[in-house]
Amino acid sequence: MSLEGLRGQILEIDEKIIGLIAQRQRLAGMLAPLKQSSGLPIHDEIQKARVLDRVFDIAVESSIDPTRVQEIFEILIAMSEERQRECSGDGNLP
Repeated sequence: MSLEGLRGQILEIDEKIIGLIAQRQRLAGMLAPLKQSSGLPIHDEIQKARVLDRVFDIAVESSIDPTRVQEIFEILIAMSEERQRECSGDGNLP
């Protein structure tokens, strides 16, 4: 395959990743009122640890750097919490 062909495939994957991040953000926004009505905090250290443990294991199984994957998910989690704060009207940081 050519350089341009491979770059084209990477571009398609990048677009899919962005679409999935947008979908994750929409779902995070839907969590805000549920957490609010249940009196739950936006930041949940136990849930964060579960997510990071799960993605670590999946990364290992997929033969990619699990530490880097966790770093990516830490960013995604922070984005989700920020979205939840926006949707709940709480712009304050933890």
